[in-house]
Amino acid sequence: MANHRLDNLSDETLVLGAILGDMRSFDTLVMRYRGAAYRVAQSIAGADLADDVVQESLLLAFKALPSIDEPQKFASWLYAVVRHEALRWSQRARRESQRRVDLDEAILTNSSALTKPFVPAESFETAWVRAAIEDLEADYRLMLKLRFYDEMPLKRIAGFLDLPLTTVKWRLHRAKELLRQYLSNNTEKSRKRARVKA
Repeated sequence: MANHRLDNLSDETLVLGAILGDMRSFDTLVMRYRGAAYRVAQSIAGADLADDVVQESLLLAFKALPSIDEPQKFASWLYAVVRHEALRWSQRARRESQRRVDLDEAILTNSSALTKPFVPAESFETAWVRAAIEDLEADYRLMLKLRFYDEMPLKRIAGFLDLPLTTVKWRLHRAKELLRQYLSNNTEKSRKRARVKA
């Protein structure tokens, strides 16, 4: 019940509580923004590194909380922390991959067991929509993921990305419009191909 009450508190109040040592306040902030942080990390550093980037970013954020100038802008401050960490991890991964041993490449290239997916495949429809979302521009893709995958309220998205609410609403509307067009065009192409084969 106490955690439910914390959910209703503002970011600023939770930040101040966390600075004073209340871990439940920090946990509430983490639960509020971890999905969004993951999406940013994933878009910059890739899915393989996203979990590590988010964990490192949240640890850094906790340690740096006492230095935050504007606690009411925690969301955009966290966005900057995650973005910086994702860029750092991405650059480090690129350097490491350049030094990858040839044997690793040969094993990965020749092993059929390592190339199979480790998780079950999604249904065709779900995979098709997700692929369409991935084809959108980064701003629109992030907007759809934050809103529909992570179910973030529009105001929270605006705070996290440090954008006016009207901009968030417009981008989300435009992203849905582009997705609808993309799916509609591809459905029509599939129908035409089916008619030609028949």
